[in-house]
Amino acid sequence: MLWKGFTSPKRPSPLARTRGAGGVTLMAAIFLWAAGIVSPAPGIAQSAFATGVGVPTCSTQDVREVVSTSQQSYGPGIMVVMISSIRNTSGKICSVAVGPTSPSLAVTNPEGVVAWNNCYANDQPGACALYLVARTLKPGATYAKTFAWDQRSGPQPARVPTGTYHLTAQFSGIAGRHVARFDLTATASPRSITVTQADSGRRYTLHKGARLFIQLTGPTNFTWSEPVSSKETVLERSQGSSGDIATATFVAKSAGQVRVTAIDNPNCYPQCLPPSLLFALTVSVVR
Repeated sequence: MLWKGFTSPKRPSPLARTRGAGGVTLMAAIFLWAAGIVSPAPGIAQSAFATGVGVPTCSTQDVREVVSTSQQSYGPGIMVVMISSIRNTSGKICSVAVGPTSPSLAVTNPEGVVAWNNCYANDQPGACALYLVARTLKPGATYAKTFAWDQRSGPQPARVPTGTYHLTAQFSGIAGRHVARFDLTATASPRSITVTQADSGRRYTLHKGARLFIQLTGPTNFTWSEPVSSKETVLERSQGSSGDIATATFVAKSAGQVRVTAIDNPNCYPQCLPPSLLFALTVSVVR
């Protein structure tokens, strides 16, 4: 059995191994945090780290960061899906630090107050585990991480007020912050449909110009493929992501019928026994 933060020969080595405040090693600090003895500030890694042996750290000039949301606006009950990615735009191999605090994401309300960050637990401020690992990026390679927020916040979690919100993302060791804006609205768009894995097997009808939003979540030991349309000329995908959370936005382009699918594979596939899960919809587009 392996505890989070420990390594086997098949896993990347943790970057953070120096001593933190009070002479406590980082791994010990993780155990103290897990046991509730200490409560580090959310989103803050409190120790230094080093990259993997022989792989230089990506500089700010080596990479391109992008942060985005699956939709420009969200009605009540719709999960806000956020994607933060970093791409090696240089001609050399380099590494970036990734982990619970990298990328670090925060959502601020119209008054500039934090409503959510990726260390939140049960819609309340929490503490991230304090470790980072080196992720090697070949030239042109991209690392992306997807997060989801249910629009709720507070000691007695409730939907936050409507308005324009800002999503800020930053990778550890890379200068600069990247921002995306999105709106929380009082009502859902009548020209859009949002579905989840619970809707698999259903049939939907869309008029030309309408949008289909898909958000798939599941166990972290499974990975969803990016949802695809069987005929892009009828239902065109404008945005999508894969991972333990997968999303896609489709636009109805022309009359016809298509099948939309995604597969949820166990991360140990094909060596392990858990079966893959199929998500499938039938979508008819009418004028």
